Amino acid sequence: MPNRCHAALLLAMIGWSGSPMPALAREADAAAERDLPAWTVQQPRHDRYLAAHGLRAFAGGYSEDGLEMWSFPLQIASGYALEFVRGDGSVVPGIDVLVSVRIDPLGFERDYRGKGFDVSERIETRGMLSGVRVRLRVEGDPTLRVRARFVPSLNLMWPAGIGGQESGWDAGAHGLLFREPSGHFAALVASPEATAHSEPNNDRRGSTFGRPLFLEMDPADCGGGRCATLVFAGQSETGEAVHATARALLAAPDTPMVSDVARFEDALHMRITTPDADANRALRWAQVALEQAWTCNVRLGCGVVAGYGPSHGARRPQYAWYFAGDGLVATRALVQEGDFERASAELAFILRYQDPDNGMLWHELSQSAGFLHWTRDYHFMYAHVDIAFDFLPELAGYVRASGDQAFLRMHWPQVMAVWRYCLSTLDADDGLPRVPADKMSANEQDRLTDELTLSASWGEAAEAMASMARSMGDPALASQAEAGRDRARTSIRARYRDTVRQRWISGFRRDGEPGESFSGADLAAIASGAATRTEASATFDRLASPDYLTGWGLRSKPSSAPDFDPQAYSRGSVWGLGTAVAAEQMWRAGRAAQANALWLRLVPWAAQDAPGHMHEVQSGERFVPQRESVPEQTWSSAAFLSAAIRGMLGLEVDASSHRLVFAPQPPATWQKLSVQGVRVGDSRVDLAWRREGAAAVLEVDNHGAPVELDWRQAGAGGASPPPRMVPSGRSRWELPIR
Repeated sequence: MPNRCHAALLLAMIGWSGSPMPALAREADAAAERDLPAWTVQQPRHDRYLAAHGLRAFAGGYSEDGLEMWSFPLQIASGYALEFVRGDGSVVPGIDVLVSVRIDPLGFERDYRGKGFDVSERIETRGMLSGVRVRLRVEGDPTLRVRARFVPSLNLMWPAGIGGQESGWDAGAHGLLFREPSGHFAALVASPEATAHSEPNNDRRGSTFGRPLFLEMDPADCGGGRCATLVFAGQSETGEAVHATARALLAAPDTPMVSDVARFEDALHMRITTPDADANRALRWAQVALEQAWTCNVRLGCGVVAGYGPSHGARRPQYAWYFAGDGLVATRALVQEGDFERASAELAFILRYQDPDNGMLWHELSQSAGFLHWTRDYHFMYAHVDIAFDFLPELAGYVRASGDQAFLRMHWPQVMAVWRYCLSTLDADDGLPRVPADKMSANEQDRLTDELTLSASWGEAAEAMASMARSMGDPALASQAEAGRDRARTSIRARYRDTVRQRWISGFRRDGEPGESFSGADLAAIASGAATRTEASATFDRLASPDYLTGWGLRSKPSSAPDFDPQAYSRGSVWGLGTAVAAEQMWRAGRAAQANALWLRLVPWAAQDAPGHMHEVQSGERFVPQRESVPEQTWSSAAFLSAAIRGMLGLEVDASSHRLVFAPQPPATWQKLSVQGVRVGDSRVDLAWRREGAAAVLEVDNHGAPVELDWRQAGAGGASPPPRMVPSGRSRWELPIR
């Protein structure tokens, strides 16, 4: 499978030379850029998180607070903002005249409009270059100068740190150079159009490195306007040269790099179109968000970060570092949208840091972990037992959908180590996992000895292992795994069902007392198969009550609970992840009306703060982000996308049998929908579904070898056709529906 990260590195190396791109390539890039989605905001001054996401670099923040500039794992600066200096010396703060912002997958552009002038500011990253570029264009007032203000950092992401930073003016680079005594780390903020700057004297009494600085630019003529370019370049590895990075950023053409466009085109190959324009945009941007979360760290490798948000002064941009659990939620969405290359790379990244002693999978990696004794000195690495249980079903789902048996063979010894770790946690009496005293599971607040959600995950893990063992030619292991799955279903009911109070117990505390009941555990009981149909129906009915349901999703705890707190992280707030998971469960249970109504409540999340991205968690009493929430939370976008593909569309792919299941359950008011670019083995399949009177019509365009299609139409009853082979080309079917 192609490695897009390596392709990006190759093209970035080409860009370092500063050679101009051929005209044909520039035209092709411009055409490709027009196909990528864009989002314009006309009121961008407050509570709008903006970010430019690169493979090695990142710029982001709220305009009113200033932006952070990163070349992972190095923070170059914070508090970046513009001022405009008139010829008479008067200064106009940029935030006062900021009128709009346009965001696209490759960066964003802010527009400023003052009396007598217009300024556009494009902030972007390029390929694997470890820095950020700002392009400025001034129209109007010919005397206007642009001043960039920022606070230098030259420091590693939390919890690592650098000491002894100093700054100086580099006349040859036209910029401020930041260094430290070892010479290993450096940063350069430079512009060919720079004409003035802060005095970087490090010896003056009372001077500190972290004081605000500025770089002032006098833009040069550029065809009807005046232009300037500003770069923030970082250096954190041997062999990197901050001046070379700055030159490469300055020399890069205006049009985006081929690799930058290609990686988003690859990520957007599946396209879901519904009658709801807002839902379409949210789905498209959820795919963008998944790709923007793909980050490369020289020392750690490439993987999905948990999200992006402000550092709050702690050099910890929530959460632009690696969590294996978050990566697995993202992997599920990547598999379902057919981005198998990214999915396999993320699975390999997770396995890369498996505990070699016991097979446990890791929880958390800071971007600066490569500079620390991370596993020895910090407790974050191997803290969560649930990661191993969640890994096996996602791996099995990837192999089934992609047909990549070679990946499974290559990593089989590590997979077996994960399996043995899961087995090592099982209690001999009931065959369900227990959480060791020094570990935790999904519930970090209550620290239970065992959890219903973990036990349900064990059942899924055992079923996944049975499937993979069978494909690896090990029937004995498959039988062992199936026996574990079957025992789990029986034991879950015996251990976690409170027959007196007719509720599910979420788990048990270390004193032996049962934990409270909450919706996550109830849904896990349904997913495990332990709940009866009547019990499942009662759970779904309860989730439709005002106690749980808000206009923007499901509360994590009912408002009637004694300790309900709408601002608490997990005691009453509304999670995008939990809401999406619940909607998918409802679709699977055939409660389409409830599922659709719940899922549609998540659509406005994409327009609330960071355009196209979803917050981690909202208040439980009104539609505002909870105080700890992250504005660009990867798993919120991933779960929203997964619920639509697996739940509303009912799409399942089995590459080995070249089989596709399509079981749509859209809202009753939607008369049509389409899905383009479904990958089934080597084939690409387009599905166009619509209602025509009392019939459902399905048109299929198969761009490849024949595919077995299993169309399961809700409302068709026994009239749903048996699976059939769909030849290459276009086919059409019609079914009567109620």
